[in-house]
Amino acid sequence: MLFRSPALTFDKVFTITVTDVNEAPTDITLSSTSIAENNTAGATVGTFTTTDPDNGQTFTYSLVSGTGSTDNAAFTISGSSLTINASANYEAQSSYSIRVRTTDSGSPALTFDKVFTITVTDVNDAPTDITLSSTSIAENNTAGATIGTFSTD
Repeated sequence: MLFRSPALTFDKVFTITVTDVNEAPTDITLSSTSIAENNTAGATVGTFTTTDPDNGQTFTYSLVSGTGSTDNAAFTISGSSLTINASANYEAQSSYSIRVRTTDSGSPALTFDKVFTITVTDVNDAPTDITLSSTSIAENNTAGATIGTFSTD
């Protein structure tokens, strides 16, 4: 008869700690992507917010070069607000393309870039001039004779 000794074991409980790592932002939104023409210089277009998997972070925003940054020079970012540097004119340029970067406050700081199209909305502009095609008429004309035609710019 073969005798086997019983199998021996030892159990121990371990605690595994999962450490949080900083994850990059995943999106940027702008509260408004249009501005009416004839605005004042420095007018606010909208406010940025960032989507990030990490709770409790703060974000900084900047205009960066790259694809879609054609019109960055026309805008300024102050805090989370996007402002236009000069009065927009729909007839001269009806939209602008900017590239914005959000940087999170994690360590290491991580970024996300996004291109926005800012649309200029057309408003009814007041006429700037009026002309009359002729400003003289011969004497002894008939009542109701046409002197000229008005036009406006």
